[in-house]
Amino acid sequence: MQVPDLWLVQKAKNGSMAAFETLLSRHSRRVYNLLLRLSGSPTLAEDLTQETFLTAYQRLPDWRGVGALSTWLCGIAVKHHLAARRKIHFTEALDEHEDLAADLSSDPLARYTQHEAKQALDTAINTLPTHYRDVFVLVRVQEMRYREVAELLDIPLGTVQSRLAQASVLLQRALSHSTEGLPQKGTKRHVL
Repeated sequence: MQVPDLWLVQKAKNGSMAAFETLLSRHSRRVYNLLLRLSGSPTLAEDLTQETFLTAYQRLPDWRGVGALSTWLCGIAVKHHLAARRKIHFTEALDEHEDLAADLSSDPLARYTQHEAKQALDTAINTLPTHYRDVFVLVRVQEMRYREVAELLDIPLGTVQSRLAQASVLLQRALSHSTEGLPQKGTKRHVL
């Protein structure tokens, strides 16, 4: 049975580095993936993940235990990302070397098609204007509630909804162009 986050937080507040390290190992992948999606840069995502957990360690006494710890950590991560974005211009593409799921079909064409579709989606997300990308990643990828996103980004709830809708439209357009020529499920591709 996994020890609850709240118990580990209490231990960490009392000085237990082992408890904080457990929290770090439990939540760092989610924070990193969020920052990778937001920034499009593996290097920056790593740096911001470290900054997020340093800030979390310093502010751990401030966490009231309301809501999930992962949501609080993602909030810190988003704030670090927004601060970094004000300082630098993002040009790196999303990391294309993410492992394919282990349960993929052994059919090489199916693996190729799924990998190409994932790359197309990552590329399309990375080309969204940042205000649409932030909302899309937080709601659709990180599965945060609209209200949480509104509070995190300090925007009205209606703005979250409209940006999400616009991001979806832009992604559909981009993906309809990028998937042309890929074999569709149930169709045969002739090889010369």
